[in-house]
This record gives sequence, C-alpha cells and structure tokens, in this order.
Amino acid sequence: MDFRSTSVKDFIENYGGKELMQEYTPNLLKFPLKLFYKKTCGDIFDLCLKKKHVTPEQANALQAAFEAKFQ
Repeated sequence: MDFRSTSVKDFIENYGGKELMQEYTPNLLKFPLKLFYKKTCGDIFDLCLKKKHVTPEQANALQAAFEAKFQ
C-alpha cells in the first residue's frame, strides 16, 4: 500500500488514519479533514510541509507508521 497515493478519505475512514494522526501529527486534527477527502495523502502532506503545519520529521514518522502497519 502506497501512502502518497492513498486518498485522504480512505486513510481516515478505512485505514485508521485519525489514530495515526493523533499520535504523530496532532496539530493537523484542528483542520476540517472532510474538505481534503478528494485529495491524496501525498498532495496534502506536501502542502502541510510547505505551509509548515508539520515538520518533515512528523510527516516521515506518520508515513513510516502507515506503511509499517499495512505491509
């Protein structure tokens, strides 16, 4: 399973993404996540890194945790 090509909707609703976000990137939970459901996780994390909502370490930790959980 590729994290970057997974839709935000699938990540949140089907793969336990909200729990992973609570652990690794809790500051992203303040945003209305349903607005991003049609985007991919890769697009959103690139945007969040650019806007400095998350650090690269947080983004990499979340991606690694997701890929470790679903491989």
